Amino acid sequence: MIPPQKFIDDMQQGYPNQGSFIVLGGAMYNGVPVPNTQIRIPLRTLNRHGLIAGATGTGKTKSLQAFAEQLSQQGIPSMLMDIKGDLSGIAAPGTPHAKINERSKHIGLTWTAQGAPVELLTLTDGPGVRMRATVTEFGPILLAKILGLNDTQRGLVAVIFKYCDEHMLPLIDLDD
Repeated sequence: MIPPQKFIDDMQQGYPNQGSFIVLGGAMYNGVPVPNTQIRIPLRTLNRHGLIAGATGTGKTKSLQAFAEQLSQQGIPSMLMDIKGDLSGIAAPGTPHAKINERSKHIGLTWTAQGAPVELLTLTDGPGVRMRATVTEFGPILLAKILGLNDTQRGLVAVIFKYCDEHMLPLIDLDD
């Protein structure tokens, strides 16, 4: 096991204290938040790909929400794909909560409930700015996923896309 002070030193040296950055949270050692060990990501590195993965209930949505909120505070627009609607809550200010206040205090952050500017886009007739996309732009995999197709149906959609591509037939809408 890493000695506590080495852990703290490594965390403080591993994340920038200068330049522009966003803070995603604080480190924990043996299940306890450690003050002044914030997880900072330099803004200059945010032009790279990333992945947030984990089991249900591990904080993926909250991490992405913190990421998007801080990008907004820095004036950096971002586009988030949110099929289930879990992230739309960033438009409204959160409500203070004792657990959040305690955690923020332990890691040396100040948390203030605030909303972020949000523009909802939609592919359906639901609330939001309606996006326009052709069937071809979706492609066979995404279209099959959106339509909830089974394996046989997905295979047929892939054949249709291939046929249309080879014969230069446009797939603009579902009627095609």
